[in-house]
Amino acid sequence: MKRTAHAFVRSDPFGQAGAIAYSTIFALPAVLIITLVLASLFYDPVEVRKALYDQAGSLIGMDTATSLREIVEHARHQTSTVFARVVGIATLIFSATSVFMSVQGSLNRIWNVKPVPGRAIVKYFISRLLSLALIASFGFLLLVSLVIDAGLVAFGARLEIWFPDFSVILLAAANVLISFLVIGVVFALAFKLLPDARVKWRDVRSGALLTAVLFTAGKYLIGFYIGSTHVDDAYGAAGTVIVILLWVYFSAVILLFGAQFTYQVAEQSGRTIKPSEHAVVDHSKDPQNRTDGTHQR
Repeated sequence: MKRTAHAFVRSDPFGQAGAIAYSTIFALPAVLIITLVLASLFYDPVEVRKALYDQAGSLIGMDTATSLREIVEHARHQTSTVFARVVGIATLIFSATSVFMSVQGSLNRIWNVKPVPGRAIVKYFISRLLSLALIASFGFLLLVSLVIDAGLVAFGARLEIWFPDFSVILLAAANVLISFLVIGVVFALAFKLLPDARVKWRDVRSGALLTAVLFTAGKYLIGFYIGSTHVDDAYGAAGTVIVILLWVYFSAVILLFGAQFTYQVAEQSGRTIKPSEHAVVDHSKDPQNRTDGTHQR
């Protein structure tokens, strides 16, 4: 943790988190639309939208979630011509994957890798496809969440019979545990799939676990900060955008700290994170991760 803290401070995490938050503002409607479309293929669309906006409301507040829903509904509007629809779908996919490309760049910087210039075009399309696959996983996790919620409702009825005095507490604990597991899976997929590096699952597990713990605790602190400062009121009509920016900004800082921890765990265990076949070691960024003055093995 000490090595992680030193390397984290030296890697300009706040500048990178700002870039991720900026990209998210433009990509968020597209990400939500694709997630809704994929999940609605297998589940009731009305229930899918309700579940998604309820989750958003628990994180950024119901007022902001309502405004976000209006933005998404406007963005879903499609024109009648075939050409316009094709262009619209292409733009939607490009916008949705942009935020993950931004996260990929930050992870590459932490792990000292960069794409090979001669293979940049091929890797670019591969990265877009991986980003799209990660968005698809959000749709799958949303489906899993819906199924689990339905199961918890049925289970809650049993708990009221078995433990009438503790049923509410047990259900709340189950919800927190399930949310924690889903968040951990999301971070594990991001650390494993997005960077241009070969990352072992044992390192991903430890990094995703720490990041999920920090994120689970941090989301309440971030929500408390946003709610207590009333930042959305201070910015008027732009309040929704500002709230989303702040929430993503602080969340990105947590993600980058978890990624730095993953790197340090791998290095200290002798499992150096190596570039993928489309990437090479970026020696220009080595110093940011060296906390003891030694060269990377």
